[in-house]
Amino acid sequence: MDNKKITVSLKDKSYDIFIKGNILSQCGKYIKQLSIGKKILIVTQDKVPKKFINQTTKDLSKHGFNIFVLVLSSGEQNKNLTSLLTIISFAIKNKFERSDSFCALGGGVISDLTGFAASIYYRGINFICIPTTLLGMVDAAVGGKTAINIPDGKNLLGTFYQPKTILIDPNCLKTLPKKEFLVGMGEVLKYALLEKTARNPYSKSGFFYFLKTNKNNILKLKTKSLLQIITHSVSIKAYIVSKDERESGLRAILNLGHTFAHGIEQAYNYKKYTHGEAVSIGMCLASKLAQNHKLLSESLVTSIINLISSYSLPTKITELSKLNKITQSMLHDKKIKDGKLRFILPHKEIGKVKIISGIPIDEVKSLIKKEVT
Repeated sequence: MDNKKITVSLKDKSYDIFIKGNILSQCGKYIKQLSIGKKILIVTQDKVPKKFINQTTKDLSKHGFNIFVLVLSSGEQNKNLTSLLTIISFAIKNKFERSDSFCALGGGVISDLTGFAASIYYRGINFICIPTTLLGMVDAAVGGKTAINIPDGKNLLGTFYQPKTILIDPNCLKTLPKKEFLVGMGEVLKYALLEKTARNPYSKSGFFYFLKTNKNNILKLKTKSLLQIITHSVSIKAYIVSKDERESGLRAILNLGHTFAHGIEQAYNYKKYTHGEAVSIGMCLASKLAQNHKLLSESLVTSIINLISSYSLPTKITELSKLNKITQSMLHDKKIKDGKLRFILPHKEIGKVKIISGIPIDEVKSLIKKEVT
């Protein structure tokens, strides 16, 4: 497998992302190059294979680090204040200092949670990210967004806090349950819909075309295809973050489908739909909304929905009992600006998007109703 190195360029906060097969068993040599203390707290999840934890701890120990491991419960519902305080209390009990490090080993939940803990412990401790899920690799680990959920909404408490490095091992995906892999594909498909606006097209034919023509190899977890989708997705996000670290402009396009998605996730208490499934539904609704506002043709909307569906991802919610909760949650979304809903919508062609504000909530309700019925 080819080795890939992608740099997120942020002046004094720049860092490298390394993508390499079996990097877990070689992580020590990469982390030793960082200017950090000897203590590392690995925060992981109960669903992460013990093999991954053992490989990581063994190699880090071999390179002279003093390793502590904290295993938390998996699931979006556990990305909360209780888990955050568990990490902080563990670090205090074991006398972690500011020069030491927190390392997230797992999926997007652990990345968000551990990064947030690292950002507030002693006003900032070193943070390292080793994602083991596709969602973590292509989205949560990259860019420095950290957060927890509270009853009022998803990711409403958080910080921007960049990691020291990110180590990605595509081989981890070979052990991932199919449903969890598809969670990440929701985010991968998102990049295909915004890559041209990010000025980072996969090729003349585009990433969308690649995902369409290589679907079988991707779903069969073929090594070359995995490396390609991870590398391209990470490259797009790294480029966007390098241009706009704190979402004052370009970075907002990464929220394509997310205004709908976060409302759906919260309305169903993060149980009925995974993040990737909610994002997939959100992208389909955003495409329909774009069509209603004459930003996108019906044929392109159909192409988008068909590709999402071909990856066994949902394209709409199946009933309306949570409609009011969905829209109420959307009104609390952190992407609200001047009290108005803000959407990232596909625009003119696949690969381009546009930010649209001021769409009435009643129009959003009508759209969701129409798609269900």
